[in-house]
Amino acid sequence: MPAALKHGNAAAGEIITMQDVRGKMTDEVLRQIKSLELNVAQTSAPLTKRRMRDSFSEVYICLGSDKTLRLKYMTPSNVKRARFGRIMEDLDTMAGLICFRHNENIIRSQCVAFVTALVDRIEMHNCNLAVDEDIKLSGQVSWVGRTSLDIKMKVEQMKQGSWEHILDTRYLMVARDPVAGKGLPVNPLVIESAAEQAEFAQGEANQAKRRQEAEQSLFKTVPSDAERALIHHMFLQTIDPKAGTFKRIKPPGTIFMEETKLKNIILCHHEERNLYGKIFGGYLMRQAFELAWTNAFMYCRSLPEIETVDDIVFKQPVEIGSVLFLSSQTVYTQENKMLVYVHAEVVDPIKDIHISTNTFYFVFKAPLLEKVKPVIPKTYAEAMIYLNGKRHYEG
Repeated sequence: MPAALKHGNAAAGEIITMQDVRGKMTDEVLRQIKSLELNVAQTSAPLTKRRMRDSFSEVYICLGSDKTLRLKYMTPSNVKRARFGRIMEDLDTMAGLICFRHNENIIRSQCVAFVTALVDRIEMHNCNLAVDEDIKLSGQVSWVGRTSLDIKMKVEQMKQGSWEHILDTRYLMVARDPVAGKGLPVNPLVIESAAEQAEFAQGEANQAKRRQEAEQSLFKTVPSDAERALIHHMFLQTIDPKAGTFKRIKPPGTIFMEETKLKNIILCHHEERNLYGKIFGGYLMRQAFELAWTNAFMYCRSLPEIETVDDIVFKQPVEIGSVLFLSSQTVYTQENKMLVYVHAEVVDPIKDIHISTNTFYFVFKAPLLEKVKPVIPKTYAEAMIYLNGKRHYEG
C-alpha cells in the first residue's frame, strides 16, 4: 500500500485521526497528479481479489483532548452537542479512505478518483453526540460491482469508559478515471464467512431495491389507489363543501407545504474542494443538513433532533466557482416527526441554466412535542412531493 495511506494499529496503541487521513489522502492524490503532469505511463493493474477485512479502517476524532477541535464541532444551539453535519463530512472522507485501501494495488499504477454516488441511509441509534468525548469511525467494503463499492460504516463515541454505538450507514462509491471521466474496474471481493455472505447479499438487495424504486418513481408511474385516495381526502379537507366552490382554505392546526420553504445560496470557493478539484461532497451534505435542520426548527418551533438520513443522491459534480442554490421544504409529517427534502442545483446566471446536482431527505423529530402540525399539499405537484416524502419516510 502507498506509504501515504498506511496507518497505525489501534490495538497496538497507535491511532489515526481524521486530520491524518485528510493529509495523507491529499498526499496520495498529489502524487497521482504529479505523475500525470510528468506524463508517467498509466497502466491498468491486474484486479486482485480482496477480503473485506483488508479494507477495514478505524479513524478517531479526538474531541476529548483537543479543545481547539471542539470549536469546529460545537453546535450553536447546545454547546455540549457535536455538529452532526461535521460527522457527515467525516464519513464521506472515511468512505474514500476505505476505497483507497481496497484498491491499493490499482492506485499504485494508475490515477483513480473515488466519488460518492449516494448515501443509502444513515440510521441513528443515539443522536446525543457529545462535543467533549472522542468519536470513532470504522468501516469496510461490504459489496462490490464492476466499478462501484458499497461501504458500510459505523460511528461510536466514548462515554463513561466504553464505546457507545451512535449510527450505521452505507455509502455507494464509484471509481472513475479523473481525466477521461469514465468508470474504472475495482478489485473483487472474497467472501470468507456466512456473516460476510449476508453483508454481500445485503449490498445486492440494496442495488435491486434502488432499481425497483426508480421504476416505481412518481416521475414514471401514477400513484397507487391508496395514495390517490389519500391525496383526494387531503384535498377535501382544504375546501368548504357548503360554499360549493373549489376555493382553498387551510384546515385549523395545519401548515400548507408552500409555507415551509427555506433556501440558501452558496458561492463555491476553492477551500471547499475535494481531492479532485470539485466541491467536497461532505461539505454539500453538511450545508444541506444544516439548512434542513433550520427548516425543521422553524416548522415545529422546538429544537429538532436528527433521526434518519435517507437516500442522498449525487447526480452531478459541483465545480469551484459555482453558484449553488439549496432549497428545503418540509414535505411530510407524522406525529412529532418531519421529513425535510433538500434539492441542490447549480445556476449559471449568464446562460440562465439550472442543473440539478443533489437530492437529500432528512427525518427529524421534536422530542419535546407529542405532535407537530400536519403539512398539507395545495397543488398536484406538491401532492406528488408529499407522496414521495411519505414513501421515503416509510421506506
